[in-house]
Amino acid sequence: MRILDVGCGPGTITLDFADHVPEGSVVGVDMSESAIEKARESCKQRGTANASFSVADLNKLPFDDDSFDVVHAHQVLSHLSGQNGDPGPVWGLKEMRRVCKPGGLVCAREAEWSTVVIYPRIHGVNETMTLLAKLGDHAGKCIAGGRGREFARRAGFRPDAITASAVAVTYTNTADCEWAGNNMASRLESSTDLAKGVELGFVTEREAARMPEAWREWAKDEDAFYAMVHGQIVCTK
Repeated sequence: MRILDVGCGPGTITLDFADHVPEGSVVGVDMSESAIEKARESCKQRGTANASFSVADLNKLPFDDDSFDVVHAHQVLSHLSGQNGDPGPVWGLKEMRRVCKPGGLVCAREAEWSTVVIYPRIHGVNETMTLLAKLGDHAGKCIAGGRGREFARRAGFRPDAITASAVAVTYTNTADCEWAGNNMASRLESSTDLAKGVELGFVTEREAARMPEAWREWAKDEDAFYAMVHGQIVCTK
């Protein structure tokens, strides 16, 4: 079996795939060179021999048609911009379908941002989610979690070949909330999202500066609760 993990980031899921197919091979691709470097280092540390990583763009994968038995994307499609009249997720699924073998599987999971529930309401936390949604809309990106079946059909899959489902991702215990809150704070500080939000007038500089610290406060709150629905699709080519 040959598996492709697109938008693999640091390779966490990719390497888990490799463990499940010891007689097969797994390829992870991502646009970020730094992410691929981390993935390769993790691969080396784990001693995984059947996984490889390379820099590549999901919009134009460097693989022949019908190359993989399984093509997987986790929280990737909603980050794609549209092309040739197709929303980003449709274009991404078309490309994933192209490199999948006949009878193979194309699988994806995406967050449905409209379903997020976060308590307690610390000023700056819920506002972060609103800002990220506005930035996505401005960039022409689609919330893909609840529209997986539609996007897959538009990408060329038969309706009866698409299985759609959903899971709720939750952070409710102390350790999980600390990880989630601190991870979001670090993400905000290392990305351009806050600066872009200020530039576009979605938030003030003061509001933007408050957001990372708000997430750290939330992470320490004994009543912290986070939940969001994620849509999933498994499509047979």
